[in-house]
Amino acid sequence: MKKIVIKISSNLLNPDNKDFIEKLCHEVSVLKSKDYKIIIVTSGAVMYGVKTLELDKKPSNMPMLQSCAAIGQIKLMTLYQNLFDKYSLITAQILVSSDDFRIRNRYLNLRNTVESLLEINAIPIFNENDSINIEELKLGDNDNLSALITVMMNFKMLVLLTDVDGLYDKDPKLCKDARLIKQIDDLNSGYLKMTGDAVSKFSTGGMRSKIESSLKAINAGVNIFIGNGNKASILKIVKNEEYGTYIKSKTNKINARKKWLGLSPTASGNIYIDKGANDALKKNSSLLASGITNVEGSFNKGSLINIIFNDKKIAQGLTNYSSKEIDLIKGKKSSEFHKTLENYGYKEVIHKNNLLIIN
Repeated sequence: MKKIVIKISSNLLNPDNKDFIEKLCHEVSVLKSKDYKIIIVTSGAVMYGVKTLELDKKPSNMPMLQSCAAIGQIKLMTLYQNLFDKYSLITAQILVSSDDFRIRNRYLNLRNTVESLLEINAIPIFNENDSINIEELKLGDNDNLSALITVMMNFKMLVLLTDVDGLYDKDPKLCKDARLIKQIDDLNSGYLKMTGDAVSKFSTGGMRSKIESSLKAINAGVNIFIGNGNKASILKIVKNEEYGTYIKSKTNKINARKKWLGLSPTASGNIYIDKGANDALKKNSSLLASGITNVEGSFNKGSLINIIFNDKKIAQGLTNYSSKEIDLIKGKKSSEFHKTLENYGYKEVIHKNNLLIIN
């Protein structure tokens, strides 16, 4: 398993925590000497900006938050560059938004760039582009981003480093008898009940975010480790010898296009379907307008959107029609499209090849 994505929490990147940062770079250099391909997903830009401006917490208003990200991103990348320079390793900064994963050609261009960087033995360092991303373009947090990158690059291991030892069966801050779950062979949504949403004043993710991201990644064949970066060694993590939580991947095979369809962030739109359409989709059929009961949001043709049945997301896929057009043809047979649409080149609203069932 020589292809690893390492996600680093803001809490570990405090300028005063030099021991962690130097250990990380040293251990990455050791793995690189053994022909490992490494991608880093780093938080911390906003925190470095906050500290540079001598603020006591992360700003709540968007312009100031983006200003902190812009100031802090330079300091954060300079830190990585200076430390990896000691080991003669080349780093590359990549800042992304949700559109880089949602729009197919941008997704492919991003993947090609990262593949090129890995071929020349550079270390791609990802962060969300918080200096310009508005709410509609945000990926949520870097736990989600790291899962998307791992799946995009077809890597088989994701290491989530934070300031806690892993997933506990209870909140260890409240319950003295809380037990660390060292291995999970069948991760499911039930484990979310063991998590909390608590975050620090500088971070956006929490343990819940890590489990939600893990639920996506394991379905694409990714193995995951969640552990304490202040204690854990990446050299031991890759040998399955470290103290923390190991989460085993699912073994089902999904091709690259289906991974993108199922795991990329969707546009802000939903298609609601009836029971007949739901049953048909489960039998590998396309989504027809006759089974659509409602459409929500505003999106264009070619958008990646959610499919909802009984108030639950059951699939996502690329639509052949815009939200306005779907609203006109919902509940109708394709032979009736000409009554309400000028252009109606497709019988299917979403073709089965452009759709992935997720529940």
